[in-house]
Order: sequence, then structure tokens, then C-alpha cells
Amino acid sequence: MSRKKLYESGVIPNASLFIRRPLVTAIIGTLAGSLIMGNVLAAEETTKSTAATTQEKPTEDKPAENAATEKSEASATAATTNATPANENKLSSVVVTAQKREESAQTVATAISVLDGKDLLDRGAGRSASEILNYVPNASAGTQQHGRPRWWIRGVGSGQQQIDFPSQVGIYLDDVYISNASATGGPLFDIDRVEVLRGPQGTLWGKNTTGGAINILSKKPTFSGNDNYVKADYGSYNDRIVQGAVGGELVSERVAGRLSFYDQDYGGSFKNLFTGKTDGGLTDSGIRGQLLFELTPNLEALLNVNYRNYKTEGAIYTVQGTGPGGAYVNGYRPSKSNRDVSTNAEDSSESSQNGISLNVKWQLGKLSLTSITAYQDWKSTILTDGDYTPLEISRSYTDADSKQVSQEFRLASPREDRWNWLTGFHYFKEDIDSYAATARLPNGTVPALAGSTAPTSYNYTNFSHKAESYAIFGSTTFNFTEKLDSTLGARWSTEEKTLDLTRRVGAGPTWSNLSSWWDSYSGGLAALGTAGSFSKDLTKRWDAFTYDFTPQYKINETNRVYAKYAHGIKSGGFNSAATLTEALIVVKPETLDSYELGYKSEWLDGRLNFNTAIFYYDYQDVQVNVVGLVPGTASSASYLRNVDKAAVKGIEFEAEALPTNRLHLVANVGLQDSEFKNFTVDTAGGTVDLSGNELVRTPRFNSFVAADYRIPLDNGKKVVFAADWRYVGEQHYFVNAQNTAQNTNYKLLGEDAYSLVNARVSFTTKGDKVEVTGYVNNIFDKEYLNHALPGGRSGAQVATGTVAQWATPRTAGVALTLRF
Repeated sequence: MSRKKLYESGVIPNASLFIRRPLVTAIIGTLAGSLIMGNVLAAEETTKSTAATTQEKPTEDKPAENAATEKSEASATAATTNATPANENKLSSVVVTAQKREESAQTVATAISVLDGKDLLDRGAGRSASEILNYVPNASAGTQQHGRPRWWIRGVGSGQQQIDFPSQVGIYLDDVYISNASATGGPLFDIDRVEVLRGPQGTLWGKNTTGGAINILSKKPTFSGNDNYVKADYGSYNDRIVQGAVGGELVSERVAGRLSFYDQDYGGSFKNLFTGKTDGGLTDSGIRGQLLFELTPNLEALLNVNYRNYKTEGAIYTVQGTGPGGAYVNGYRPSKSNRDVSTNAEDSSESSQNGISLNVKWQLGKLSLTSITAYQDWKSTILTDGDYTPLEISRSYTDADSKQVSQEFRLASPREDRWNWLTGFHYFKEDIDSYAATARLPNGTVPALAGSTAPTSYNYTNFSHKAESYAIFGSTTFNFTEKLDSTLGARWSTEEKTLDLTRRVGAGPTWSNLSSWWDSYSGGLAALGTAGSFSKDLTKRWDAFTYDFTPQYKINETNRVYAKYAHGIKSGGFNSAATLTEALIVVKPETLDSYELGYKSEWLDGRLNFNTAIFYYDYQDVQVNVVGLVPGTASSASYLRNVDKAAVKGIEFEAEALPTNRLHLVANVGLQDSEFKNFTVDTAGGTVDLSGNELVRTPRFNSFVAADYRIPLDNGKKVVFAADWRYVGEQHYFVNAQNTAQNTNYKLLGEDAYSLVNARVSFTTKGDKVEVTGYVNNIFDKEYLNHALPGGRSGAQVATGTVAQWATPRTAGVALTLRF
């Protein structure tokens, strides 16, 4: 029975009331609370020019003026700012809000990388948000077809693809936390900057995260209206992208607006040998509208409304057979080319997401009040060939949606005060519904390669998941002297999650309409309590206290050191992907204690920035996905569980330099060492000790180097030659497949070290009004894996080999950008 029919029958309650009431309440609460506070403190109000109307992009001539930092500090964060220099004499300055205040990135006492939006646009980066971590040390986000990124920072992240299992890395779109990681892989367009914070973020950020936080910030409306653009890009595999933005003043000195858009149509790079079609194509479209209201000199409100629609077509997974003669399953021998797929069942998806947020800032005397009210929803329908072959063994269908509402209040004192503070409240609620079905249809009824001997089968899993959390938080800084300060932060939070899950297995499967088999099953169902058929309700609440302590010493105007201790936590959850009732377990929260020592510096009169950070993680109750015997059974499956302990240690170097007025260099290096401790898994062959295995997606060495060289021409024109090189060391994609004893195919379930080289050349007219760029990515056509899976099982049919997700091969293209 489909989720639609389950709604109609009343099995699943309608979720509309869940969103409507909290959203209306939150908005009314925001406005009412602001009015009350305004009346109480009106007598203390002082004139304040709002950031959107008066703050200019910091330059060497006009450094960032804000209460968070000394006005003479012009330097940006170090290596991964990646912004083209503001002028030919110094590196540009960057103002960030990583600590919920505007301040120079170079003065923030934490490991932070800032990616400039214009630089991402010039590079052609941003087809998927996951690309941003290509430029950050000790970080990655493997994905394909703009799907759910596997966000990973310093060995901490999640490969689990459950919609109800948030990532350990918190993703924020314009300061709004996005819980559903499947809704975080969209394109980046009209971006001001991206801030990437490494390490636990359990104090100031909306949700507790052990890995870090990524805040993607759009360009805001301005009253000048002189930052408009349109860009058209055409590349290999019929990849066509058009994006742009336009904005300006709508009501004199009162209302400004900005409208941004993105549209991509990609043809795909895989050949389906069974259907003869080109697979792996997609369309991805987004639009964002913003209105900035200057209500008074001390009160502004920013309304942000956004929409995305995303479709994929065709298979993207290849299979690698390791049986006799390269056989994978039932004698089927797949192609050895990593651009060849071969599937008989439909592979397609369509997703849409909507978002709206209201960000209100009110200067109340010396205090500043911020309120962020937000709503997000996401819907997706997915059809997949579950066995990744032309045999009829398994096919699947998923219909899922998620809705979330959040409210945050913050009250802050001036940053320049000797003792300053920030306090706040955060509320979050999410509702997820999912219906998933899997089937093996009768031989001869659907196109398929002969050879499947599996019996006809059908099962479905339907679940409803709810999460609700509250948190109060605060941070305070005391300046002991002009050179020494110390910050203490703390957060108390409580979160409750509930899961209502039913899984049923077909008995004597029959269908009334095979073209929509997921919605037309007419056979019987095995009784609840028999193998694979069960129903279970789970509820769990977790309370958490997280904190951090950060002393910082300013050596001189351009050099400083800091030490940081942070205790982070990520809430527990449920193994909703369970196919056995014994596997539907409660996963405990994981905790992480981080110890970090950092140094930030500026040299050569602003021509060189150099930062470094060394860290050690004590990681406990790590949430991982393993393959082994489900506790209490003799059945093997992939399931979510906790591992007692793990440790990660490493060091990062970041540098940005302007050796000459024409040459701009960026570089970073990351080294990390990780291991699990006290980690065993029960298998059919006995207990396997995995202690000493590395955390997944945690290469020991990684680096990035980029250079651009500008050649001035007559009349303000210029030519820019640019190239970048990225190196990623050997890494594993599974916790229990890292040597021959653990899996004879372990080499196929990870990736050896590889390098990628990209290059581009641009011609630009005076004032950057017109820019024409030619580019080549992955110049040497390196073949490497984004992800891999062990071969599956369907009854007695066991696949011998692995399922591989190959990254994009060499591509080339040309782009035209107009700015006005």
C-alpha cells in the first residue's frame, strides 16, 4: 500500500497541522517579543546604521568596521579564503559571523575556512554544495548527481543515508539549520561566502554537531543595486547551466530586493548497455527571492524565500565482478569500463524543496536582538534498480518527505566591551514520513536479461519519525588585557525523537499493474511477527550539556595564538533501515572531546597569511554503520550501532599569498591519523576485532594548491590564467573492510591516493563587466571512486564483487559572465 493510500486510510496522520501551528506561533512570538523588548528598552536606543545599508565589502582602503574586532585588522582568514585580492597591494579582508557576530575571520579563535562566492563562481564550482569541501583541509563530501553528500570533517561524518539520521556536520543555509542531509546537496549560486568551521559546534550553533558546521550565505539585497550578473556555461556531456541575480532598491531607503536563479541540464556520462541509453543525466533548478526591510534606523527584517526542483535519470552505479571469469551474480559478467552501466529496472528521481525564513535584527540601546524564524520542506520520489544489473533480482521505490520549523533568539552585548556576552534560545521540530517498497517481479513480465532464479518477492517499510528539541546557550568573553582574552561557552539542550515503523513482507506476491508495482500490490502479507514482518514504536529523549573554553593571546597586531577545548555531542537515533525487528535498535548519542591549538598570522605587510591548527579528538560511542550479524540473530545485515571509542589527531596548514601584484597563491595541507578502539563485530565466521581500523573517509594526507596570474591589457582589460591541484591520500569507505582478513575485496571498497588538476583561462573587460572563460577539469582524466558498496544478496542469490560509484571524468567547457 502506498503512502498516499495510508494517509487516506488514516494510518498516517496528516502533517499539515504540525507545521502550520508552530510556524504561525513562532512568527507571532518573534514580532510580539520584539515589540515588548522595544518598548522596555526604547529609551536606551541609539542610532545604528544597519549592516545591509552601510556595510561595504571590506577593502584595504576601508577595513571592516564592526564591534567584533579592531578596526585596523584588515587581514582575512588564511589559506582557504580563495578570494581574488581586493587590490594589487594586499590580500582582501573577510568579515564572518562564525561566532554569531560580525568579526574579522583572522581574529576568530577557531579553525575556520572561508570560501569567497565570487571565487567559487569564477572557478565554475558549485554544481553541488558538496564541492565546497574540495578546498578545505581534512574535509570531503563525496556525492553523485547532486544527491545526499557524505559530509566529513576531521574523520567525523556519516555515511548513513537514512533520511531520519542527520549528519555529524551541521549544514546551514543562510543561518538556518537543515536537518535532512538529502536537502543539502543543491547548487550554489549568487553566494556571498561559505564559512566552514572544523571541530564540535555545540555552543552557538542551532544543533549539536560533533564534526563541524558549514554556513552557506547568499548575497543579500542592497540599496545600490550594482551587483547583478548572469552567467551561461556549456560543457562536456551536454552540460548547460544558466544562473544569475538582479536586485536593488524597491522603495526609497526602505525596501530592497534581490532575485537569484539557477538552471542546469546535464546529459549524463554513463552508457547503459542493456537499454542503449545515456544514463546519469539530471536537471537542477533553483530560485531565491529576498526582501530587506529597513523598518527604522535600528530595526531591519530580511525575508528569504527559496525553491528547488531536482530530477535525475538513469543509473550511475557500475558493478565489479570478482567471481570466476569476472562474474558478479548468476553468471552475469559486467563490463570492465567504469562508464558502462547495465540495468533493466527504472532509475530516476524527482525531489523538490521549499524554504522561507525571516531574520529580524534590532539594535536595543547597546544590545542587539536577533530572531530567525524558518520553515523548510522536502519531498522526493525515487525509483532504483536495486541489484544494479540487467537481471530481475530487486527493484525499489521510495516516497518520502520531511518538514521542519525552527526559531532562534539571540541577545548580545557590544563585542568591544571588556566583558561581553551573547545568549540565546533555539527551538527545532521535524516531521518525516517515508514509504519504501522492494520487489522482484515475475520472469517474462518486464524486460530483463535471462538468468535470475530468485523467487518473486515484495516488501514495504512505512515509518513516521518526529524530532523536537529545545536549547538555551550562551558565550562570554573577558579581555584580561589588550593582548589576552578568554571565552567560555555552554549549551543545554533536550531532544525527543519518536519512530513508528511497520515492515511487511508479501505472501504469494501478485500485482494488478506492474507499471506501478509499488502502488498495485494485490497479494497477501505475511503475519506480523514472522521473519521480516514487524511493527514497532520507539520514543527516546536525550538531555545534553555541551561547552567550550578558549583562551587567546595576541602576540602583536598581526599574530595570535589560541587554545580551545570543546565538548560536543550528537543526539542518538533509530536504525530505521532495519529489515529485522532485532535490528531496530536505539543508537546512543555520540560524544567528542576536542583539544586544539591554533596560530593565525599576517606577514609582509598584508601580502601573506599563514594559519595552522593542531588537534586531538577523544571520540566515544561513535555512530557507525557495520555489516555483521544482527545482535540476537543468526542473520547478517548492514545496521547502525555505536562503537565504544575512537581517536583522531592531526594538523592543518593554510596559506594565502600575493608574491607579486599579478600572482595570487592559495595552499593548504591536512594530515590526520585515526583509529577505532574496542571495536568488534560478530559475523557468520566468528567475532572480528576491528580495533585499529581507520575512520572512513579520513585520508592520512590531503592538500590543495591554487594559483592565478593576471596579465593587464589596454583599456582595463585583462587575461587571467588559473590552475589548481588537489591531492587525496588513500581512504576507506567501510569500517569493516580495510584488509584481506576483513574482506577479500577491501581494495574495491576504498580508494587509493589520487591527484586532480584543473585549469582555466579568462578574458575580462574593464570593470569585470564581461568575462569569457575556457576551462578543463580533471585534465589527466583520473578515474577514482566517490563511493563503493559490497555486493548484495537476494535469497540464495549472492553477488560476488562490489558496486561502484565513479566520479566525473575529464570535462571541458566555456562560460560567459555579464555583470551590471
